[in-house]
Amino acid sequence: MTPGFIIILITIFFIMNTYNDGKYVTILKTWTKYYKMAGIGFFGLSAYLFIKKNPSDTRTMLSAASGLMKHIPLDKDTARIINPVMDLTGMNNISIPQQGESRIIHSGNSNSKRCVSETKKKYVASQQEWKCNGCGNQLNAWFEVDHTIRIDQGGSNNIDNLVALCRECHGKKTAFERF
Repeated sequence: MTPGFIIILITIFFIMNTYNDGKYVTILKTWTKYYKMAGIGFFGLSAYLFIKKNPSDTRTMLSAASGLMKHIPLDKDTARIINPVMDLTGMNNISIPQQGESRIIHSGNSNSKRCVSETKKKYVASQQEWKCNGCGNQLNAWFEVDHTIRIDQGGSNNIDNLVALCRECHGKKTAFERF
């Protein structure tokens, strides 16, 4: 099938759909559950074929996925489902700094700026397992990063000097410091 023929078929489909007042697209929308099932099946089959074809790269792939999962916020149910798969890699408690992670760790030694990059904020929060350093609650999307030693008192933007706090705890800490 050539791309031109596929375009003609799609055009005919939309003409017929318009002629029948959206009947065909409505029918396609009722099958979303099956599309999701097909997508999951395709993903599973692709993963199986990848593992079958490249067994030596499987551990590397799962380790990379495990590393990514550590740095994104997940709800408890999703984490409970994904953790057993990620534990198969044997990398669940091992932290090997990658090139980007090493750059984040060693950046921010100058004390000239107060701003902290979003990447570094997320890294600091992930190191705290997405929990507020003040109250221990789960961090939400608008969490803030605070300098343990203030910049005007000789602190830096290095990750060793940063903690992730919820807005309430950060507000309390800032008010207390200014008082």
